[in-house]
Amino acid sequence: MATTDVVEFKLALALDAYGIELRLWKEPGEREWGATLRDDSNIVDCHFEEDNLTLAKLHVLGDARNRVMSRSRSSELPGCNTFLDSWKPVKMAKRGHSISR
Repeated sequence: MATTDVVEFKLALALDAYGIELRLWKEPGEREWGATLRDDSNIVDCHFEEDNLTLAKLHVLGDARNRVMSRSRSSELPGCNTFLDSWKPVKMAKRGHSISR
């Protein structure tokens, strides 16, 4: 019997802001969200609660901006609202599972 990996996808939003690649998606809970922040050598996964998509976007943008500000001490970064409407939909692979044939 052979096994085949099945890859499922979930819809996410993606954005490159402040030199960080951001991914945002809705988790199953009513107010639960997931996000990944990826820069040169670091990947940070986070889960948080927000009431709606706009607040979730601002939450992730704020985290990214704070990470950059803490490293560079630059006050010349644009505000989070600058990127609010710049997110693009992407497909993200969910954890795959195997099926037997």
